[in-house]
Amino acid sequence: MVLGDCMTIEQIDKGRVLILLCNSDMKDFSLDYDTMGFRDPHSKKILVRLLTLACLKTGISAKGKKMLVEALPQENGCVILLTLVSENKRKVYRIKRKNYSLCFVFGDLENLIKLCIALKDRCITENRIYYCNSKYYLIFESILPPKYKRLVCEYADKGEAERVHWARVKENGKLIAENNAIATLGKYFGK
Repeated sequence: MVLGDCMTIEQIDKGRVLILLCNSDMKDFSLDYDTMGFRDPHSKKILVRLLTLACLKTGISAKGKKMLVEALPQENGCVILLTLVSENKRKVYRIKRKNYSLCFVFGDLENLIKLCIALKDRCITENRIYYCNSKYYLIFESILPPKYKRLVCEYADKGEAERVHWARVKENGKLIAENNAIATLGKYFGK
């Protein structure tokens, strides 16, 4: 259903409606995506009118129901998605973290080997060493006691890397030693 020159209202399913506004609609309604929201009185007034119009045109009744309003900017305007929230209790999904992970960056192999020799007999398990972009990465997949973490920080060039960064290292880097890398390298070089 097209209204005026650009505004389009489409019912996606029984609980969702899509409103497309072009730049001229945004200008006519004096809406700006950056300030649009229910906290801004002008935006709230216009959005309520759009919601009412969308409900009238599609036959969806929002009376006494909760509605989720999502707005997304586009190159030529804005998309507004209206979703009626069901009365049933909403399921909440959580991401369960299987492992606790820490990542430390070493600029040279010498400091990494010194650390491995210092920690070789400490029963620190579940650690791996990767090589990526001319750096070595020591990744711990289990909780590292604070006293060992301080020792690792003394040898490492950088402390804990961001999760996104070490995820890339795991994906793109070359695995040097796995499972119990500290003990493996420490015993090999510590003779």
